[in-house]
Amino acid sequence: MSLIHQQEMTEENLAAHRANGQKTHGPVTSEGKANSAAANLRHGLYCQVQNRALAALGEDPEEYAGLMNSLQDNLMEALEVELRECIGNTFWRMKRAARTQDGLALKRIKAAQEAQEMTTMPIRLRAHENLERYEHLAKALRRRGDGPTPAEIQTFVKSFNDDPTEEMQEFFLLLKSLTKLEAGPERKAALHQARAQLAELHESYRLACVRLAEQLDEMQSPENLAALAAPDDEKSLHMQRIEDSSLRRLWRLMNMLFRVRDGQMTPRDVKNGDRSGYVHENTGDSDKMSGEIHDSSQENAATAP
Repeated sequence: MSLIHQQEMTEENLAAHRANGQKTHGPVTSEGKANSAAANLRHGLYCQVQNRALAALGEDPEEYAGLMNSLQDNLMEALEVELRECIGNTFWRMKRAARTQDGLALKRIKAAQEAQEMTTMPIRLRAHENLERYEHLAKALRRRGDGPTPAEIQTFVKSFNDDPTEEMQEFFLLLKSLTKLEAGPERKAALHQARAQLAELHESYRLACVRLAEQLDEMQSPENLAALAAPDDEKSLHMQRIEDSSLRRLWRLMNMLFRVRDGQMTPRDVKNGDRSGYVHENTGDSDKMSGEIHDSSQENAATAP
């Protein structure tokens, strides 16, 4: 993409430019020639006028000139300064990548927790309401006099009507019989039996609610949160690649810095400076390996028949 604004050319403009072009032989003054040299600036990498390219790219020409002067004055010292700055920038990018990954992980955890909360909240509320219905019916069965009213019995049966267990269905029949029995020994025995069955059903439901709560609480365990934080989207994987790339770059820069400080930089090292740290020239293993090969070849030659 061009860094300078390009005027839209119409047929009239093109005709005018062609006519004017036949009347001129190009710029004469040095300023005009400089303007002409920078007229076709597109991306700045191949521009002949360096200052204009730097300005177009948002860079400081004075900083560029200072770098060139420092390299010309003392190459090794300037190289070490630049390497230290590059190492610092690499460390900072690695920290930025780590912070970004942590932020993305927190967003994933928060989104998953909100989704789980929306899913489990109705279950928790229903379990809590059903426990309250058990307690309310238990109080009604212990009430002196006629016990629970037909409306209270109907409310309980309606709340647990979707329970298909045989024990609950038998309890429903017992509750419905209370609405038909008159006050007396038979109704009193039915109330006693209803209280005993309700206590068993209440305890069974309470234990089921406890197990359900434990399962829901496991969603907030460190293991589950770690699973939710695992990167599975393109952004997180991209940040991991950036971190890995920065680590490899840091290794190469540190290797080069130590060589500069020890005075071990050679033209061969500089030539391969853009390669990975696993290249033998950068790790210092090439001489050792070549020496081992040379020694082994001599041994083979000495032992040959």
